[in-house]
Amino acid sequence: MRCCRVAYSSIPKQYRDYFSKPTLQINEFFMSFHQSATASHHCSMPTNQISNPQNNPQPNDSYPPKDMEDITHFLLELDALKRVNRRSYVTNTDRRENSAEHSWHLAMACWSIAELFELDVNHEKLLKMALIHDLGEIDAGDTFLYADTRQDAHIKERDGIARLQSERGNGIADLSKIWEEQETGNSAETQLLKVVDRLLPFLLNLNTEGKTWRELGVTRSQVAGAHAFIQDSFAPIHKWLSHNIDYATQQGWLIDK
Repeated sequence: MRCCRVAYSSIPKQYRDYFSKPTLQINEFFMSFHQSATASHHCSMPTNQISNPQNNPQPNDSYPPKDMEDITHFLLELDALKRVNRRSYVTNTDRRENSAEHSWHLAMACWSIAELFELDVNHEKLLKMALIHDLGEIDAGDTFLYADTRQDAHIKERDGIARLQSERGNGIADLSKIWEEQETGNSAETQLLKVVDRLLPFLLNLNTEGKTWRELGVTRSQVAGAHAFIQDSFAPIHKWLSHNIDYATQQGWLIDK
């Protein structure tokens, strides 16, 4: 406890008698003085500051009216992304990763890489795009990177995003706009997102002894081709990928053709 000196004249008159009495009553003084000061402080504060301090803002529940049934309906629509399984396996398990897990991993990876490389990107925009980039899979399902139908996957996914945009309880007015930018745009944020979106499943395969690659008979040329664009947009990552494509081929995880 810190001690301080208080001028006798600065003590309100009604409390001065306490200082000529035993310690117990001096303690009572401090308790009484504190209660009085606290009450005075609250009385002088505007009502809105007492109920709604600036450091703890409260939601405006008067306008527009919010229907919690609608709000929770949309939240459960988003929850459905957890039921969409991808082809990559989670490390140290025998189960496949789901698209919600991938979206979280992508957001964190983009954030970390942007910081480490001191990239000139809008972090809020980047994280939003990462979080929603696979939402269309709730309706369309996941399409394997090397599947013949890969080029048409965006059609069903775009329809799924349009449905989510119009769902009751959706508070994200620009959901479709953000999804469209990550899908077809060419901003610095979009380029980084696409690089890391390819990096992560590659990383999972590399750390599960090529489990997905081996199960589906993926070739070296397929993997090299799918990651070739990274040479122009992020050369250090492409160099690492190329080295590990060679390693995976040597291990027999990728078919050498």
